[in-house]
Amino acid sequence: MMIAHKYSSYTINGFNFHTQSYDEGRSIQNSGVAVTAESTSFEIGNNDNIIIGKNTYYGIIKEILEINYQHKGNVVLFKCDWVDNRVHNKWVKTDQFGITSVNFQHLFNTGERISDEPFILASQALQVYYVPDPVDTEWAAVVQSKPRDVYDFDNLESESVDNDNGVVQQLAALNVDVAVDIVNGTIPSVRNDIDGIIVDPKKSRKGSRK
Repeated sequence: MMIAHKYSSYTINGFNFHTQSYDEGRSIQNSGVAVTAESTSFEIGNNDNIIIGKNTYYGIIKEILEINYQHKGNVVLFKCDWVDNRVHNKWVKTDQFGITSVNFQHLFNTGERISDEPFILASQALQVYYVPDPVDTEWAAVVQSKPRDVYDFDNLESESVDNDNGVVQQLAALNVDVAVDIVNGTIPSVRNDIDGIIVDPKKSRKGSRK
């Protein structure tokens, strides 16, 4: 007999994942998820550039399910809404500064069709944080969260980190110099990936009086 349990929160790989409904009304967003996998070829339009090969998928967790197979083993699955990334730089795009943005108005693999695959293994999941675009509200920037039990994550030489729960992978598609404080829900105001401009405060005040 197969037994299934549904949860609103699950911790793995140093991340505390929530369902989207559980996140509602909270100051911390833990329902964002990403996974890197092999993609297949698609025919969408005559002018579209199709992505083939390894691809990163961005989604929001809708349900967390634990399936127990007659007490011989259990599997935890995340059911997600996935942004349609089958066409390069259409609904998932990266700008000249390396910032990846997604549009959740365009989804695929939602589970509405038999051929859809909205589920991933919890062990595959990486946590991301979506920062809404203040101008174009349909878009949101993607920031990868750091595992709470891993320190000096940015200084590691390899792209993966072994911990007690599995392997945490750095997403190559995201700018590693942009970080978010997932605990306090804040985004740093200083960027380290581009050169800054030094401004003399005295000259700045003089110019403002003219």
